Amino acid sequence: MVKGGDSMALAHYTLMNKNTPVLSFEYDLEDHKAMRIIETMNVAAAPFGMVDRHGQVSKKELNYWWRHRAIPASRAQIKRLLENLQLDSTLVLAEKSFGLSLSDCYWLNDQDDPRTWDAINFFDNDFTDDLGFLTLGQDSAGSSPDAPDYASVSLSSPNSTLGGDLLKKWKIIDGRRVLLKSGVGFVNQEPYNEVAATALHRRLMKPGAFTPYWLHEDGRRVYSACANLLGPDEELVAAWDVVRNAKKPNNLSDLQFYVKCCTDLGLDGDAVMTELAKMFVGDFVLANRDRHYRNFGIVRNVETLEVTRLAPVFDTGSCLWSDAELLEVRADFDYRAKPFKPNGMHPEDQVRLFEGYFDWYDASALADYPDTVRSLLGRNPNIPERRVEIIAQEVEKKIDLLDRLVR
Repeated sequence: MVKGGDSMALAHYTLMNKNTPVLSFEYDLEDHKAMRIIETMNVAAAPFGMVDRHGQVSKKELNYWWRHRAIPASRAQIKRLLENLQLDSTLVLAEKSFGLSLSDCYWLNDQDDPRTWDAINFFDNDFTDDLGFLTLGQDSAGSSPDAPDYASVSLSSPNSTLGGDLLKKWKIIDGRRVLLKSGVGFVNQEPYNEVAATALHRRLMKPGAFTPYWLHEDGRRVYSACANLLGPDEELVAAWDVVRNAKKPNNLSDLQFYVKCCTDLGLDGDAVMTELAKMFVGDFVLANRDRHYRNFGIVRNVETLEVTRLAPVFDTGSCLWSDAELLEVRADFDYRAKPFKPNGMHPEDQVRLFEGYFDWYDASALADYPDTVRSLLGRNPNIPERRVEIIAQEVEKKIDLLDRLVR
C-alpha cells in the first residue's frame, strides 16, 4: 500500500497470540516499524512487558517488542547473511515468517492476506533447514556441499526470530524441534559446558526443572542440543519482561521484587525462592558469568493466560571459564555474578541471597562431579588436557566453598 505522496509502503497487521487477536496496527515496510496502533482487542493476551502500568499498549512498546523479535545485528556473520540474501535488516526475516517463534505463540497476521495459526505455526508445521544452515554459519567456509542456494532459500523459519549472539538454529530431528547452539572460537567449549551443566542440574533438581542438553554433530562441528522446553500452548516469559514495567518498591531488593512479581502472578513465593536457589547454586559451581534477566523466567499458558510454572533452567553454556584464554593467574578465574545487583556481585554474595532456602542441598550428590567435568570436557578434542584438569580442580574448590556457604 502507498500512502499519500510520501511513498510510504504500509502493511496492516494484527498481532495474534495463537488464535487470539491482540491489536491491529499500521506497519512501515521500509523502516520496519509500527506507525500507528489502530485497535486494541485483548490486552491480557499481549506479550508480557508490552502493557504499561495503566493497562495500555503504546506504539513505543510495540516497536520495542518487535525490535527484540529479530536476530540481533550483533550476531556473528549476520551482516554477510543479509548481504547474500539482499536484505536490509534482520527484521525482514521476521516479517517473512510472520514473526513466528518456538518460544511463544505470537505472530503477525496480514489483514490483506490473512492466515490461520494451524496453517503456519512451527510447533506443528515442518520447516526447511535452509535459513538455519545459514544463521548457524555452516556455510562460513563457502564450500559446504549442503549449503543452500541463496536465491532459493526459504525464509519461513523459526530461525528468523531466534535471539542471542551465539550462532544457533532450530532443526527438526526425528520429528522433534531441537535447538542447536555453537561455541565460540576454535576451542568450542560452550556446547560441552551445556552437557556438564546438565549433569550438575540432574544432581540438584528434579526432572522438568531443568532443560537437558546433549552433544550433536551437524556437518563438521559439534553443537549443544536441547528439545524445545515448551508445549504448543505455552510461552516463555523472560524475567526481564516480568519486572520491566512493574513499579519496584524502595524497600525491596532486586531479588525480592522479582519474587514478588512471580507471586503476584500466582506462583508460590517459597517455591520460587527454592528453585532460584537451586539454579544459582548450580551457576556458582559452574562459574556461570552470563545468567541475566533474559535467560531465566516463567511459563504462561496462552489459552488460559495463567502463569503455570517457572521456566526450566536453560542456557548455561557461558561457564567453566570458557572465555579465559590461559587460566594461569588468579584473575583469569574472576567474574561478576548476575543478576540482582547493578554491575553484578561477588558469586559468594549471590549465593548468600538465598539463605534459609538450602534444605534441599545434599553435599554428597556433588562428590563425584569434578570427575564428571573431567570426563565431559575431555571429550572435546580442542581442549588441552591441562586446561581440563585446571577447570576440574577449580570446580572442586567451588564445591568446597559452597559447602561452607550453605551451612
